[in-house]
Amino acid sequence: MGKADVNVNIWLSEKKRFANLFNGVIYGGRQVILPEDLEEVNPVSSVSVKNRAGKTKNMKKYRDIIMKWRNQATLVLLANESQDKVHYAMPHKVMLYDGMDYETQIRNNWKNFNDRRKQNKKAGQSLEHLTAGEYLSRFRKKDRLIPIISLVFYYGSEPWDGPVDLYDMFQLEGTKEENKILEKYLPNYKINLVDAERLEDVEKFSDDLQVILTMLRYRDSKEELTDYINENKKFFQNVDYETSQAMKAFLNMKQIPGEAEHKEEMIDMCKAIQEMYDDGVKDGIQKGKIELLKEQIQRKLSKGKSIDEIAEELKESVTIIQNLISECKIK
Repeated sequence: MGKADVNVNIWLSEKKRFANLFNGVIYGGRQVILPEDLEEVNPVSSVSVKNRAGKTKNMKKYRDIIMKWRNQATLVLLANESQDKVHYAMPHKVMLYDGMDYETQIRNNWKNFNDRRKQNKKAGQSLEHLTAGEYLSRFRKKDRLIPIISLVFYYGSEPWDGPVDLYDMFQLEGTKEENKILEKYLPNYKINLVDAERLEDVEKFSDDLQVILTMLRYRDSKEELTDYINENKKFFQNVDYETSQAMKAFLNMKQIPGEAEHKEEMIDMCKAIQEMYDDGVKDGIQKGKIELLKEQIQRKLSKGKSIDEIAEELKESVTIIQNLISECKIK
């Protein structure tokens, strides 16, 4: 996981914001999932696989964020995977993560059942009867799994052009009619994609999530982004550290002035973004000066002048002239 994804995940993992994200996607903005009903879950899932030689290999997968949502009527696991680039095997990745989480549940259910069975036996109590099928399955007929809803939060600047389900990944070369017959028997697995920059109904999200998601629409235009920041100056002048780091990832900022010293303070992102653009202008001017210097060196070399003479005439050090000649492969 890259540093950008880490910052985005820290930001999204705040319970109010996490609930806001899922309420927007699942319930159209209705506040059904409440922050106080969310509980953080261990993001690590593991399975043990035996190879042909009989050796066991443990495979682990790490979720970006996963929480248990429990209210009076519902118990669901809510998971999120953040992506700044298109993942062309995402349906398989999400299916694998979900499958491993279900495997973990099955394994834990069986372990808990066996632990209770041992306690009952020790206490001289009657033992629950298991059928051969239940013992073989390591899963009782009455056992149930907690369902998992996984989102893919994609915040890349290019539109998502990857598959959104397993069918998109399959190589089916028959006719449309033939493929349709096969699809009746081919299990599909779709991803719940949130293409953050291109959300059409961002209004169904609330609070700072709506403000930041709307901001993504304008990040490729200096003028539009500046206008939007100024229109929402009250928000952007007082941003908490986690939000500032998420904005840093969303806007591909190298750094935010004073970020290391102000982790416990509110940050003025209006000022930070303006400085980002000012630094960009300075970089552009500096690059322009270097290109002009290279052209001058080229002309003077073509006239047969030595490096020492060129350095003296251009009032630059011999080392700088040599480096620029090397960069341009000027001979």
